[in-house]
Amino acid sequence: MSKILRAISGEFSAFHFRLRVLNVALFFLPRFSFNRVRTRLYRAFGIKIGARSMVMGSMELAGGGDVIGNFSIGEDCQITSPLYLDLNERIVIGDRVAVGHHVQIITTSHETQHEGKRCGVAKLGSVHLEDGCWVAAGAMILPGVTVGKGSVVAAGSVVTKDVPPNTLVGGVPAKVIKQLEVGLIDGLACNDVESH
Repeated sequence: MSKILRAISGEFSAFHFRLRVLNVALFFLPRFSFNRVRTRLYRAFGIKIGARSMVMGSMELAGGGDVIGNFSIGEDCQITSPLYLDLNERIVIGDRVAVGHHVQIITTSHETQHEGKRCGVAKLGSVHLEDGCWVAAGAMILPGVTVGKGSVVAAGSVVTKDVPPNTLVGGVPAKVIKQLEVGLIDGLACNDVESH
């Protein structure tokens, strides 16, 4: 009997009933429409989203454990969609961050030492997108990476290691392309779609 209960428990460990209910409600909201409603729904279901941030389409929140508790978005962010988030470990998005469409943020990798099973024991690493950075369309951020303050990850890049502040990185794997100017524009609102 205990073997059956363990099997059933394993099947439902990543079910996340609240997220299923949320996804049903969000299904009827078209991308780039009803952004305030969508963002409020995410907040109502427990996702930490700072003031003036906008979620502009569907986010796929995946993983076992406390998926909702492992994710937070700061203030004045623009989150385009679709966005895939592997939340087996924390993903923290700072303030004034822009995330492009079809971005994937991954917190799970695997040990590869054993030739009989290269996809071995899971290794987890949190991901941090620091204030003011932009992760462009189609980029992939891998476990344990911090994208530094004010940095840009070019479209289609695969980021395997930390990105220094105020740099542009790109490629597979992503490498520093150039140092970016440092300056502040008063009144910049990252969630003002018409300004981009």
